Amino acid sequence: MVETVVKANGSREPYSRQKLLLSIVRCGLPEQDALRLAEELEESLPAVVTSDEIHSRLLARLRERYPRCAVRYAVRRAIMRMGPEGYPFEKFVARLLEKMGYAARTNVKARGRCIEHELDVVAEGSGERVFVECKYHNLPGIKVDAKVALYVYARYLDLKDQFDRAWIVTNTKVTAEAAAYAECVGMRVIAWHYPEEGLEVLIERYGLYPITVLSTLSEEQKRVLLRSGIVTLNDLAKLSASELAVAAGASMEQAEAALAEVKMMELLQR
Repeated sequence: MVETVVKANGSREPYSRQKLLLSIVRCGLPEQDALRLAEELEESLPAVVTSDEIHSRLLARLRERYPRCAVRYAVRRAIMRMGPEGYPFEKFVARLLEKMGYAARTNVKARGRCIEHELDVVAEGSGERVFVECKYHNLPGIKVDAKVALYVYARYLDLKDQFDRAWIVTNTKVTAEAAAYAECVGMRVIAWHYPEEGLEVLIERYGLYPITVLSTLSEEQKRVLLRSGIVTLNDLAKLSASELAVAAGASMEQAEAALAEVKMMELLQR
C-alpha cells in the first residue's frame, strides 16, 4: 500500500487519496468512477513512489478507459514539457489570445519613457492594447509571487502611454499576495486554477492543446517541432503526413499515427 510520495523537487510527503481523487475529478470523471480508479491504482503502487510514477500510471489507465479525461489530465504536465526555455509557451499564449479574439505578436521591443523593453506578447483586441508577461516553469510547485507582479506593473508604468493594461500568464499557480496586488492595480492574471476561469479552463474551452500532449511522437521529435514554431495541435493539423515527417524527423508511419491522434483528440473535445 502506498504511503509516501516523492515529489519532483525531491521532497517527501504522506500519500493523500484525497489529492489523487481531486486531480481525477477535475479532469471530468464522476466521483464514484474516480474512487474506483484511485483504489485500483493504490493496489499497484509500492509503499514509496514518485509523483511522476503516479501520474504516468494513472494517465495510462485514463487513456485506456476514459480518453477524454486523459487529455485533460495530461495537459498540465504537457505544458511543463514545452521547455526548458519559455519561448514555446509564449507562442502558445499568443495562440490562446488569438482564440480569445486578439491579434497577438511575440517578442516585441517597445521603448518606454525611461528604457527599452522586450515584451513576450503584445495583443490588441476588445478595445484595448495589452502586453503580456509569460512566466513559464517546467516543474510543479513554483508559484508566481508578489515580486513578479510588482515588476510587471513597474514595466507597465514605463509603457502606459502605449498600452492600456499589463497581463501576467503563467502555467503554474499564483500566490494570494500576487493575485491581490494585481487586482488592486488592475492587472489581469491568468494562472493554473486562477481566477475561476484559469488557464486550464481556457485551454479546454478553446480546444488549444500543446503538441507535447501527444503519445505518438518521441520527446525529441516534439522538441524539434517546438523549436520550429509548431506548438499546438492546431498547428500540427495543418501539416500533411509527409510535411510532418520532414519537420519532426519522423517516419511516415509515425507522422500518420500522430495526425490520427490529433483527429481523435479533436473528436473527443466536441
